[in-house]
Amino acid sequence: MPRRLPLVALVAAAAWGSLAQAQGTDTLSTIVVEGTQQVPGELSLSPKSSPAPAADAGEWLRRLNGVEGIRMGGHGLDPVIRGQQGNALNVLIDGGYVFGGCPNRMDPPTAYAPLHSIDRVTVSKGVTTLQHGAGGSGGTVLFERSAPEFEGDAVGQQGSVGASYDDNGERVGLYANLEAGNQQGYLQVFGEHQNASDYEDGDGQRIHSGFETTSGGITLGLTPSENTELALGYEAVRERDVKFAGAGMDSPESDNDTVRLRLDHAFSDTLSMENRLQYTTIDHVMDNYSLRAEPMMKMRSPTESDTFTWKSMFTQQLADSDLRYGVNVLQNERNAEIINDSKDMVAFLSWPDVTTRQAGAFAELDHYLGERTIVSGGLRLDYSEASADAAYQPSDSGVVAADLYRNVYGVERDLDHDAWLVGAFLRGEQRLNESDSVFASVSRAERDADATERYFAKNDWVGNPELDPEVHHQLDLGFERRLDMAGFEVVAFADRVDDYIFRSANADGVSTYRNIDATLYGLELTGDLRWAHNWETRGQLSWVRGDNLDDGGALSDIAPLRGQLSQFYVADAWEAGLTARFSDDQDRLGPDEVATSGYVVLDAEAAWQWQALTLRTGVSNLLDKTYSDFLNRNRSSSDPFLSSDPESEELPLNEPGRSVWLAVDYAF
Repeated sequence: MPRRLPLVALVAAAAWGSLAQAQGTDTLSTIVVEGTQQVPGELSLSPKSSPAPAADAGEWLRRLNGVEGIRMGGHGLDPVIRGQQGNALNVLIDGGYVFGGCPNRMDPPTAYAPLHSIDRVTVSKGVTTLQHGAGGSGGTVLFERSAPEFEGDAVGQQGSVGASYDDNGERVGLYANLEAGNQQGYLQVFGEHQNASDYEDGDGQRIHSGFETTSGGITLGLTPSENTELALGYEAVRERDVKFAGAGMDSPESDNDTVRLRLDHAFSDTLSMENRLQYTTIDHVMDNYSLRAEPMMKMRSPTESDTFTWKSMFTQQLADSDLRYGVNVLQNERNAEIINDSKDMVAFLSWPDVTTRQAGAFAELDHYLGERTIVSGGLRLDYSEASADAAYQPSDSGVVAADLYRNVYGVERDLDHDAWLVGAFLRGEQRLNESDSVFASVSRAERDADATERYFAKNDWVGNPELDPEVHHQLDLGFERRLDMAGFEVVAFADRVDDYIFRSANADGVSTYRNIDATLYGLELTGDLRWAHNWETRGQLSWVRGDNLDDGGALSDIAPLRGQLSQFYVADAWEAGLTARFSDDQDRLGPDEVATSGYVVLDAEAAWQWQALTLRTGVSNLLDKTYSDFLNRNRSSSDPFLSSDPESEELPLNEPGRSVWLAVDYAF
């Protein structure tokens, strides 16, 4: 039984400036919405024909309602969903995990997802499935490439090329995707390059934010029958001279290499399997002197992060149900040193040979009670373990990670950790009539601490080996209405968190981690209206609140009330529109956060399509407003352009000022 396309996907398209096919008229599509296998709280869309060019996938994602991004520079924006980030979000690229090499998250997984080679991005908020591993209490983001389809024995070719330019920072982007094959197999080759200088904010202040990224890959697929696909792929990402105004270091070099294997097979019309195997390595270097004025003390931090992902899943269609069951294995090995290059010695083993591993099994079922009612549920169990094999090894300066754990937390026991993690959900969907539907979902998710939270070792920043896993119990409620020319959706959630992993400074000023009890709750609203045949009005609004129940006050990384309101004129081959992005001020602060003011920013854009050619242009921040999002790593004294100014100690990291951009795409 096919799943209906929920309103959230349709409204997401509207909020982005996609062009609906109204009254049977074919119109230019600026974003593609996939409508299959959707559930409430989940949407699939294609970034290949997105509006304004994005520096990376993190910047692209935060254009979606309820998705935020923490800015530290011009690249590497770190996604936040429902006030949660890091491994509270399950982010997978082509079926596998990629864990970055920076403990300070200069390079979140989205930094290694080249958008123009991605066919589909699926964003789930909260717990909508258990098949991708433990955790994911905030949500799941899947970056996926589709296998091309060719018919007959003759070799066919297809592909796309494109370029973009943004004058603020003089960012230039180029990409190419090429595919060739026949019914027996295919070859995919893709590449992407971006180069940007420092951007300027609305006051003309230069922000330390330039970067260069180059990525490419190749996939060889065999399709011996219409029921079987075997694919082997290799992908590489090279980042150079990535600057971070919100950190005390930059990243002159970061290399990512990934090998992946995929095997899908349908045994029958009702039983199929999918297998994903991926191994990815990251070599990341940070320092405080390559890309800024040389300091008195030259510091460098080389890191490694190697991740193995395996998933096997079977899907079985029963009389009135769809059943999915399978296993996952996820292992990450991380090493990091902090080196004093002025003295040529290793000061700290900051990731002291850390290994985290999770292995688990899951089963979930969608049961159809007639045409209007769906009941879904699932259960998964994971065994999680972690170790720091170099925790008792001294650095050149004599610092031992185990001594830091003991001095800060009083940890005397074995530093190895293990735990059983239980995840579950139960969801009901009811279509009330042809236009209205409701859903309700309850879920449980457990998230274990990552390598930094559990084992990071530096004199002023120390992980806690005794952290317990977070336990999330979440409730989601939603209502959607879809009419011929209008629609809206409202979703509310509440999340009670036992043993929330909370970072704050202790009495000695050391950044530490501890378990607390917390709550997260919020509301999202999206809507669109099509009128007078060619006019479309679109809007979105999101709000989240996070409370520390042990100490009182706010959790960190909680965005204020935010939204967008757009007005577009849509014709057959072109469109133009104006969008107002707005945010309330935020003065509910977590540790080390700085209040930000509210703002309203205007963006203008237009697109035109002629046969296989699409031209887009626009102006972001049309009025050149100086503003900052609340989720940013404050510049303080780490931005080299401001470090000599004592009044800059608590300045937030401003967003770009006026940006005039142009993009062209050609498909063949």
